[in-house]
Amino acid sequence: MPTLNQWKTQYENDNPTLTKMVDGESVTLTPDEYEKTINEWAQNSFNQQQENDVQKNGGVSANYAQFRREAYGSIGDQLDMQYYDSVNGATTWLDHVAAVKAKYPKP
Repeated sequence: MPTLNQWKTQYENDNPTLTKMVDGESVTLTPDEYEKTINEWAQNSFNQQQENDVQKNGGVSANYAQFRREAYGSIGDQLDMQYYDSVNGATTWLDHVAAVKAKYPKP
């Protein structure tokens, strides 16, 4: 996973200058504006990469509840699991919930 400085270096290399529209004209960003923009892009990319890695590999995240909701599946799917568990004497739904909770623990 790239570090924050690696993200910043990549954005600086890919975008040696940046412009903005002012009164319909393209104007080059000032050095302070450029630095702020590059830093924001790098921080956003770094944060997104961290969240993606947490979601992909499991682990603790402030967004654990969101990851769990997505991993649990729809209510309909869960009700189907519960129904077939009761018909077949299985524990598919309980096993699924336990696996999701283990993959995305509370911080």
